[in-house]
Amino acid sequence: MNQPKSDTATGNRGGAMTGLFASPIRAWNGDAPLGQVFWGYGVFISALMITAFIYAFYRDGVWVQEILLIAFLAYTVWILTAIWRCSAAGTSVWHMIARLLTITWAANTLLVTGFLQLNLLETALGL
Repeated sequence: MNQPKSDTATGNRGGAMTGLFASPIRAWNGDAPLGQVFWGYGVFISALMITAFIYAFYRDGVWVQEILLIAFLAYTVWILTAIWRCSAAGTSVWHMIARLLTITWAANTLLVTGFLQLNLLETALGL
C-alpha cells in the first residue's frame, strides 16, 4: 500500500552505486577493518598498479606510464587516507605500525613517482 518506490522506478540509481562502492566508502570513512584496507586495498591493489607500470615501462609506453603515475598518486592519496582513518579507532601496536608505515609509504611514493616523472620528461624531450 504505502511502500517506498524502488530506485529503478524513480530513476534513482544511487542505491546501486552505493552498493558497488560500499566497501571503499567504508574504508574512506574509517569504518572498515584495518587489515582488509591495508593488505587488500593498500598492498594488493598498489602491487597491481605497479605491475601495470612496469609492463608499460618495458613496452616504452610513455603516455601510459604518465597516466598510470597520475592514477597511482591519486590512488595513494585515497588509500593512505583510508588506512590512517581505519587505524585511528584502534589502540594496538598494529594500528600504530600501520600509521608509521603510512607516513613512510607517503614519502616513498613521492620520491619514486618524482624520479619516475623526471625520467618520463627526459624520455619525452629526448635528452
